[in-house]
Amino acid sequence: MKKEKILIVGAGLSGLYSAVLLQDRYDVEVLEARERTGGRILAMGGHDMGPSWVWGHQKNILQLIRALGLELFPQYTQGLSVYDAPQGVQQFKAPEGALSYRIKGGVSQLIAALEKRLHAPLRLNEKVVSLSQTEEKISVKTVSSSFKADKVIITLPPRLALESIAYSPALPSSLASQLQHIPTWMGYAAKCVVEYSEAFWREEGLSGFGVSHLGPLGEIHDACTQHKAALFGFVHSTATFDNFEEAVIAQLTRLYGKKAANPLAVYMADWKKEQFTSTLLDRMPLREHPSYGFEATHMEGKVLFAGTESALSDGGYLEGAVLSAMKLAKSL
Repeated sequence: MKKEKILIVGAGLSGLYSAVLLQDRYDVEVLEARERTGGRILAMGGHDMGPSWVWGHQKNILQLIRALGLELFPQYTQGLSVYDAPQGVQQFKAPEGALSYRIKGGVSQLIAALEKRLHAPLRLNEKVVSLSQTEEKISVKTVSSSFKADKVIITLPPRLALESIAYSPALPSSLASQLQHIPTWMGYAAKCVVEYSEAFWREEGLSGFGVSHLGPLGEIHDACTQHKAALFGFVHSTATFDNFEEAVIAQLTRLYGKKAANPLAVYMADWKKEQFTSTLLDRMPLREHPSYGFEATHMEGKVLFAGTESALSDGGYLEGAVLSAMKLAKSL
């Protein structure tokens, strides 16, 4: 018996995991606009430039990590933190929060492991530009190809799904409005990783955590891997990018001492500039974590919207991406 054809738009965590879960029951194919997989999961020089953490309450992503044979290690938080105050640098003991964990080798190992489990076709550089309903099928056009499917699963950020794809018949105005009002998690963010020859701050009794209203980095954390020493920071929303690298090094030197003045490398990912992640509406920083979670379909239920922002809990996080894929696979 011929299997139903499902096209999955987006090869981030949600898209790839959905494909792995569905590939035995359906004829699955994954379309990705970028020249790489991972979506908001990105590594530069072995460092996570997108999401880094999972937490103990996030049972589904933790279970997937174990199932894929990956290992975790705790985020380093031992020692004093620093506050970059206008009147000078202050050290303080940060209150203990929920312990976070990182994946050995980086979150990109999660994507690589899922790709190894994927035997469905995966096509890169295939930006979907339109979906149209033709009799019993959905016609999918990309910048270079055409496809037909029984169902299409869109795992893009909701605003991107709305703005980058033309739908025929058009999306109902209520659905279009709903998608437009769902912010892309971290779509406004820029992340900077500064690599060093040693984790000198640890030796000096510092955790690596820092807070600054002066910038250019607003929130700083230890980003050491098994083989590399590093600090990472989220770029402050008011930061300018003129002489940015020099400004970052000057800030870290002010906070952590002279040894911070000589990094081995500086890596930067500005997600606002990622056309396959962020929209113009996403460029304003969010003041709090949005209340995510939605269900939406179109074209008589043949087009389904998914992805981490659709998850009813932990939306925006890695856990949300996994929950979205699991819920989708269960519903089909």
